[in-house]
Amino acid sequence: MKIVEPGYPGGRASEASLAEDLRVLARAFSSRWRLIAGIASLFILAGFVFVWLTPKTYTSTVSIFIDPRERGLVDLGVAPTGMGSSSQGADGALVDSQMTILTSRSVLGKLVERERLDADPTFVSDVTGPLAELRRAVATLLYAGDRSRVDDVSPFDKALVGLQKAVEVKRVDNTYVLDVSVTTGSPTGSATLANALSDIYLSDGQSVVDDSARESAASLEARLVELGRITEEAQQAVEIYRRENGLLDTAGVPLAERQVGELNSQLLGASVAAEAAKAALDALRESGAGASASELASQLRMEIGQARAEESTLTDTYGPRHPRLIRAQEHRRALEKALDAELARVLAKAQADYRAAAAQQAALEGMLARAQEKLAHSNAASVKLRELEQAAKQNRELFDSFSTKAKQAREQISLPATTARVISPARPATRPTAPRAKLILAASAFLGCVVGFGTAWILYLLIGPPKRRRRVFLQPLRKRPLAAAE
Repeated sequence: MKIVEPGYPGGRASEASLAEDLRVLARAFSSRWRLIAGIASLFILAGFVFVWLTPKTYTSTVSIFIDPRERGLVDLGVAPTGMGSSSQGADGALVDSQMTILTSRSVLGKLVERERLDADPTFVSDVTGPLAELRRAVATLLYAGDRSRVDDVSPFDKALVGLQKAVEVKRVDNTYVLDVSVTTGSPTGSATLANALSDIYLSDGQSVVDDSARESAASLEARLVELGRITEEAQQAVEIYRRENGLLDTAGVPLAERQVGELNSQLLGASVAAEAAKAALDALRESGAGASASELASQLRMEIGQARAEESTLTDTYGPRHPRLIRAQEHRRALEKALDAELARVLAKAQADYRAAAAQQAALEGMLARAQEKLAHSNAASVKLRELEQAAKQNRELFDSFSTKAKQAREQISLPATTARVISPARPATRPTAPRAKLILAASAFLGCVVGFGTAWILYLLIGPPKRRRRVFLQPLRKRPLAAAE
């Protein structure tokens, strides 16, 4: 380092050691310490004035915890309740998106409307005077022909822009806690706005869940109408097909199968009756209408025997022309005719019963054959019927599922499902956050020292150290006249 020692005629630059440089700097600064102190004091005073005149701002912060886990009071599963998850746990990107939502136009716009910030001069400033004229002139130069569009900005938009500048959202490290800070000129106002913003955010989150559940319910109910129509048509198709193909059933048994079973039972009974009638007829034919034909025939035979005995007695007692014998003979012949008629009647009845039993058996055999043919046809048609029934069952199950989901969606509306909550509400700040007095005063003092020392050094280099006043000694002056007198 080369330092030229100023203030001496014929002074020349010389290589100085560090000690000599330090002595030169100390001489330069110590010779003008008053100047350095004055400049530093002026800068510190300017810092005090700046802190005093600058409007104070206060910041209030509310802390919101974003819980990434799903919250469900009931297991409905028709509306989102959590922040989502990834392979590494809760998705932090979704938490970052909540920061954007907190500063979005929709949330801040609701805060402007709720707190009437469009009428608050803090956010909608209407400055008059020279400063306002200066701003208008600058705006005219910047926007030129679009100046009218700038003037047409609504108070709401102005308040929204001012609120966006006043709100700051930060994520605390790598946690799920968001610090929402609001800075205004009032400590109470900042706390009120911060708490109101958190309330709007939480209510909007619940509204999103409710709207999602409501939309899900509306969509499900709209689909439910169509599914109901499809289910009814499928059920009607099953009934029509079953009726057209004779596939009606009772107690879970197809009607054709039930008819075949009943006809089999009836045919078995008819066969037994026909066999019994044939056996009875054969017995009558073989025995010549024996005594067991009927009770009347048996009674007539007894009466005929009695009549013959009486006729034999009368024949032995009277002659062949005796009236009593003649009446006995006529009575016997009448009884024999009655017996022949009864036997003929019994034989005819047995023949008729046999013919009726045989006809009944034949009719039942025909009916059974037709029923069996119908059953075979119904068995072939039942394959298609089962397909229709399966489709109708699936439609019914789908309809029931959608109906349950729609009811669940309606029940989920207004249930507390949001996963965010306030863990630390905002409080009015006790100290202003801006201007930072300590930082400004420290910076002022530092700049003052830099400018002071720099000025002192420049002056030292230009004009050298300040000249000292030489002292005038009185004693030498007093000796001169004495010497002259001598």
